[in-house]
Amino acid sequence: MTTSSVSPAIGIYLSIYALLIAFGSLYTSAGLSPEDTWSLSFLFDPLPRYITRTDISTNLLVYLPFGYLLARRFGLPRQRARGISLALLVGGSYSVLMESMQEMLSDRIASNLDVFLNLLGALLGALLALHHNRWRRAGRALRRWRLAWFRESAWASLGLWLLALWGFAQFSLLPFPGAGWLGLHLRPFDTPPDHFNDLNSLWFLATFLEMSALGAFTACLLKPRRYVGGMLMLFAAAFAMKLLVATILLKLRAVGGVMSLETLAAFLLAFWLLLIPMVSKKRRSIAVLLLLAILLMRWLLADYLLWPIASVFNIAGMAKAVASFWPYLALAVLAASALPPARRPTR
Repeated sequence: MTTSSVSPAIGIYLSIYALLIAFGSLYTSAGLSPEDTWSLSFLFDPLPRYITRTDISTNLLVYLPFGYLLARRFGLPRQRARGISLALLVGGSYSVLMESMQEMLSDRIASNLDVFLNLLGALLGALLALHHNRWRRAGRALRRWRLAWFRESAWASLGLWLLALWGFAQFSLLPFPGAGWLGLHLRPFDTPPDHFNDLNSLWFLATFLEMSALGAFTACLLKPRRYVGGMLMLFAAAFAMKLLVATILLKLRAVGGVMSLETLAAFLLAFWLLLIPMVSKKRRSIAVLLLLAILLMRWLLADYLLWPIASVFNIAGMAKAVASFWPYLALAVLAASALPPARRPTR
């Protein structure tokens, strides 16, 4: 690949992503700082006293696609070091620019740790770009699997993207029905409750509703005779995703709290419910009823009606926003699936 053979789309994606980073970095609701001086002195300040895993994950993940696109834009055959070096140079310079401009905003803080994490994210993205052809082959294999297991309609494709959004929503560390009213449940699995009243019934209910609605929704996307296998894969992937997110965002001693007795019981009960023949036959109606039940609980218990009271400029806040909108989007996909297919015009 030469620079002249680089797809123009990469440059377009790179420009759009850079603008998105700039918007997220420079968005402010408080205006300019009274001392609106541009400076790089923050680079030599001591490291922040408090560092959260949410901030670390946000900075790493945001700049990872940026590094990937930069390496694809500037990389050359047999000159991998060139692509990585330029990705680091451009990504690091852009991060320094964004952080230094935050000093001019009264509600933002420039951080040398953020610059380091952004640079590390760009490096990881550039390293992943070295295996671009392998990712393409994996994508083709994934497409073959998708055609073998799921319906080929446009609404089914939208539904699969929505399942990917569900995975991202797990970074809120809450089952999506509980967005806005449920607190994080952290009693480890190996610490059983002393009494029945110690069980977190609301967490159990929210997780049960989440997995039941998710399973019924996914079942609507499956091809015939793929139901049981699809449910097994879904529940295994959902369990792994929740555990992975907890490992990324929480201290190790607290990870088991997300996989509590209530969570495991809710998984098992939801899986049993979805295997009932009547439920599998009426999967679309069941999915709609469960999603409406979730929205009703939100209306009764949440501290907001639609948009969460959380910043969307970190991964947990953005995940909470996705979790808030997920039931509405799922209902829209199910409504589209009920429409009769468009007829092709006859000649």
